[in-house]
Amino acid sequence: MRGRIVSAALAVLAVAATASAQTSVAGGPHDFSAGSAIRNTDASINGQTCVFCHTPHMGSVSVPLWNRSGSTATYQVYASSTLDTAAPTSAAIQSSVSGACLSCHDGSIAIDVLTNLNGVAHTASVAFTRQATAKATYGNSGTGTGNILAGGTPFLGTDLRNDHPITIIYETARAATPIEFNTQTITGTKITVGTVGPLPLYGASTATATVECASCHNPHSNVQGSFLRKSNAGSAICLTCHIK
Repeated sequence: MRGRIVSAALAVLAVAATASAQTSVAGGPHDFSAGSAIRNTDASINGQTCVFCHTPHMGSVSVPLWNRSGSTATYQVYASSTLDTAAPTSAAIQSSVSGACLSCHDGSIAIDVLTNLNGVAHTASVAFTRQATAKATYGNSGTGTGNILAGGTPFLGTDLRNDHPITIIYETARAATPIEFNTQTITGTKITVGTVGPLPLYGASTATATVECASCHNPHSNVQGSFLRKSNAGSAICLTCHIK
């Protein structure tokens, strides 16, 4: 009996450890060095978790220390006769915060195509050589199958018509139908919406702040599953913005 109790306790601890590993980047779905079902095949990247998105030097200035090229894919965007703001455009998405997410999730660029790896890619010519060499390991960007999202829930593709619109200006929609949207507030240095578990908007002012992928998803924490910023029980995420 004692042996069974000990075994059961160990099993619970193992499950707890696995669940805990999924609440952070390391060991979770965004850890492509080891934890994810999609893993890099370049030995020089193995064991590095943050490098798939960020670099301490020579990163992008539009997304903090971003270590990837933005997708140049043409997107089919969300459209609706009831949309209260201007429909998003493919060009706006490419250059937005959401464009960083889509550089993996639209399936056009493999996950281990990086701008700067171990200090190699410090000039455009060297960067091209480094990426070309790396791509040969798993297939070219946009055409190969290795390490390029092609299916499953994380794969959005370039057809975004069935996804919540992104890069839309929140205030434009709220001003058009104020009884249907919660107001924005400034929380510290962030523009947020909602009073209970507020969600972030992205922009320099409340007049221009936009809804992005990262408004609902936190790429650094998987505590709620699906990288949600908070539990969606009772449609809580939807009701943060929408008054229904």
